[in-house]
Amino acid sequence: MGEVKVEVKETKDEVDFAKISLDEAFNVLGCTHHGLTSAEVQKRLEEYGPNKLPESTRIPILVFLGYMWNPLSWAMEAAAIVAICLLDYGDFALIVSLLLLNSVISYVEESNADQAIKALAAALAPKAKVLRDGKFDTIDAVGLVPGDVLVIKFGDIVPADIKLLSDGEPGMGDELPMQVDQAALTGESLPAKKFTGDVCFSGSAIKQGERHAVVYATGVNTFFGRAAALINATHNVANLQKIMTRIGAMCLVTIGIWLVIELCVQFGHYRHACRKGEDGCPTLTNCLVILVGGIPIAMPTVLSVTLALGAAALAKEGAIVARMSAVEEMAGMDVLCSDKTGTLTLNKLSIDVSSVYPTSGLTVLECMKYAALSTNIVTEEPIDMVLYNSYPEKHELANYKTVRFIPFNPTDKFTCATVVETATGKTVRIMKGSPQVILNKSVNKDKIADAVNNKMLEFANRGLRSLGISLAQGDGRDGDSNFTMLACVPMFDPPRHDTKSTIDNCGHQGIRVKMVTGDHLLIGKETARQLGMGQVMFPSEVLIKARNGDAAALQGHKNVTEMVEMANGFAEVFPEHKFEIVEILQNAGHTVGMTGDGVNDAPALKKADVGIAVAGATDAARGAADIVLTAPGLSAIVTAIIGARKIFQRMTTYAKYTVAMTFRICFTFGLITVIYNWYFPTLLIVILAVFNDGAMIALSKDRVIPSPTPNRWNLRNIFIMGIVYGLYLTLSSWAMYHTATKTNFFQKHFHLQSLDDRYHTLRDHCYSYIAETYTDRFGPDAWNTNLCDFYEYRAQYGFEDAASCHNSKSRLAWAYNNLLRQCIVEQYYVRAGMTRSFLYNQVSISGQALVFVVRHPGLSIIQRAGSLTYFAFFCSQIASTAIALFGFGGYEWPREGEGFRDCQFCKWSNGHKTFFFLHHVPMSSTESVHTSSNFGCMGYVIGAWIWSAIWYVLLDPIKWIISYILNDDGFRDASVLNTPTRSDVKSEKEIGVSGLQAPTSSNPLGRTSLVVPPAAVLDRKSAAIIPVSRNSAGMARVSADPSKTADIARRSRLPGTEIHKK
Repeated sequence: MGEVKVEVKETKDEVDFAKISLDEAFNVLGCTHHGLTSAEVQKRLEEYGPNKLPESTRIPILVFLGYMWNPLSWAMEAAAIVAICLLDYGDFALIVSLLLLNSVISYVEESNADQAIKALAAALAPKAKVLRDGKFDTIDAVGLVPGDVLVIKFGDIVPADIKLLSDGEPGMGDELPMQVDQAALTGESLPAKKFTGDVCFSGSAIKQGERHAVVYATGVNTFFGRAAALINATHNVANLQKIMTRIGAMCLVTIGIWLVIELCVQFGHYRHACRKGEDGCPTLTNCLVILVGGIPIAMPTVLSVTLALGAAALAKEGAIVARMSAVEEMAGMDVLCSDKTGTLTLNKLSIDVSSVYPTSGLTVLECMKYAALSTNIVTEEPIDMVLYNSYPEKHELANYKTVRFIPFNPTDKFTCATVVETATGKTVRIMKGSPQVILNKSVNKDKIADAVNNKMLEFANRGLRSLGISLAQGDGRDGDSNFTMLACVPMFDPPRHDTKSTIDNCGHQGIRVKMVTGDHLLIGKETARQLGMGQVMFPSEVLIKARNGDAAALQGHKNVTEMVEMANGFAEVFPEHKFEIVEILQNAGHTVGMTGDGVNDAPALKKADVGIAVAGATDAARGAADIVLTAPGLSAIVTAIIGARKIFQRMTTYAKYTVAMTFRICFTFGLITVIYNWYFPTLLIVILAVFNDGAMIALSKDRVIPSPTPNRWNLRNIFIMGIVYGLYLTLSSWAMYHTATKTNFFQKHFHLQSLDDRYHTLRDHCYSYIAETYTDRFGPDAWNTNLCDFYEYRAQYGFEDAASCHNSKSRLAWAYNNLLRQCIVEQYYVRAGMTRSFLYNQVSISGQALVFVVRHPGLSIIQRAGSLTYFAFFCSQIASTAIALFGFGGYEWPREGEGFRDCQFCKWSNGHKTFFFLHHVPMSSTESVHTSSNFGCMGYVIGAWIWSAIWYVLLDPIKWIISYILNDDGFRDASVLNTPTRSDVKSEKEIGVSGLQAPTSSNPLGRTSLVVPPAAVLDRKSAAIIPVSRNSAGMARVSADPSKTADIARRSRLPGTEIHKK
């Protein structure tokens, strides 16, 4: 094709494809209506790049650090800052390590899930049927280039910016417009009519019609791409984020309250003080116990990993989750409105040729010939393919040429092909579609109406679908519309072999399945009879009358809501009826799932809580759906429901656990601190978090039994149950602490070293020990010997004689620093250190054991968990027991200058030397007395296991009592269908343009949505303006320079709009 100079009015370097003619467009694009060659496509791919938005650069280290950017991590980071300000380097290192550990786990697990999702979602990438090398081929839309000629039809998502070509031979009558839904781009609620030469934008949905078109812009050069370069882009965010925010907020409020209480009591009542330097403020250091221990730092990791791994598992089962919140909604779904064709049935049409009913005197073979000529096999529509393949003399069809084809749309319900016999030039029009529609348009209607209706009734009673065929002479340009009905063709679409069993399984899962079909009522009832779904079905006409208040149409029901709830299905429905049925059920409090496969199903798919695009659905249906099935039939939906409930079960298990643990940590250590003026080491609480929360990752793969009833997020119940569990475990820990430190129970009954730290117990022990050991040396009042007179301590501070010590004004010389007080301090220090290990072990064991209680409503000891869950529990608790057994040699040690490196009164209560202890002790009358040291508790670890087991026994009864009172998950009434299923946290569904970004575990289909439609930011007049480059002769070609595209976007930005860059 010769080059022609194009006159452009915008600028010399731009072309408005909406204004130029098709010939000019072909010249600028350097192509013809025959498309491109493979060699030219490859060249243009290298020049213009793939047809997708540029992927944002993902720097691994920033992605990794991003896992530490959430409110719970901020609280942990605040704790780390407090630790470093207190010069508490050890705790600072441990807190940072915990943060890094959570990020590592999140990064690795979600990266693995991303890889799995990408592989499984590849088959769902948007496709395009393009004309290359003189033949049509289906390719991934990402491979389109400017100049490609493609076919777009009803149900497609426009894959690039295109200019429409003519719909047939010149002079073939009035042009039929395309109906294009541009709502995602322009905000227009109604489809726009598009004619030859008009442009359609990437992301639009074809609502009616079929055309060839030429691509003039791809990727960032499209109208959508230019807008995306300027305004925020986002994808669907899981509702789980809202759940985590609310749970996290409750935990942080609880922590905050306890921090205020503790600081007020410790500084106000107990008169603790802070000093400069390392280890100068034990009280603030102790606050880290509540701050670090109470924060559910692993919650984002556990829940997001659980969701990501669960979504990857669902994908392997044939269900790609496009909106992560849909996992939660699917788990709570209690009504499923299912399409019949392709879901309940095989969607493999066959024609019973022996039963074809001619209505105009033609033979069956002649009727089948015209039926085959009425098809358009390029688009591979099922009905067209079965009609074409059912005609035995297909070679004769080569003698005919289709010059015009009006495709099916759900409003008119027919197609019309204009066919010319090449040998004679004779032209005919052949219409096919719904028999009622074809009959009403036929001139022989009055003669054949009764016979056709009877035959349709007969076919329907046999479960057969009917298709009408009619014929008219000429091309219709003279206004002739005298169609004659030729035949009524029966088609059969049998139920799938597994449909009946899966419908029964849905019933067992608490899900009512309703058939919603566009087929005749009798066909719907026959299919329902075969599947055992019930015969209470209504045509859409009855639904409309009932909605409008017709009492007779309600057929005994109180209102239209009850009628819809009790119905087994609806027939002869249009897209707006599906939408209305879903809305009625939602308003009645149901969580509704809706299946669909076509663009006409998109409104209902969007409206439903869970929109499900079945296998083989159109791009438009997949773009509107929350879950896209890759496996055929209803069984894939049931598999997805069960999988979603398993995921939900794992997430709620952790939610209950983490709320309980927050309350348990805050109340246990808060109460013991303010009541007993007793501190706990941050070291142990960080280790507790590492072992217990780290082990909770195993929940993401736990063996769970899906709930037999629909699930929901009930945060009220989760909070109440968590608080009760937490307070009960607090009681168990307090009771153990009090028994160990305020009685001689363990010493008396189990002959263990005494942990009794009551003053009179310590005083009596020290009086006896000093009198026995030091009377010969210091006389009968040895207990009142000043520390300066005690060489073993005086020498540690460099004093050779007592006089120099007394004159130094050292703490040792203080009058009340005598051997008795020092002995009491050391005995308290040792016993408190052992108590900390004892308490740590009990808190660790009983806390993590709670998981086995909250994971199932039954008796926990017989409800088997996953092997990984058991493995994680025992590994973490063996480690915690080892730490409790051996301790950390007395760490944290007293502050320099406030203690001794070689204690003299630090033996066990039985007089034996302590093991695993570096003998560092504080000096009496110093703030270091309250240093939260940690010693191995030896035999007390057995006591911790026994104590935890005894208190564990009552957890199941407590669970049953609370579940009964709250009726958690229908525990009290065990009602399946009456269980409330509306979550108290809901998310808005956000539908975007498909296939423009790389898929991830949180955005499996790579959807991209804009916070506002492009037309709200860019001038509509600039939508089809494309930058061009010119050769030396001034000839224009589409430019691949991104800076020119960016310049157009900047210049076309509407005044007053704010641009937000990510």
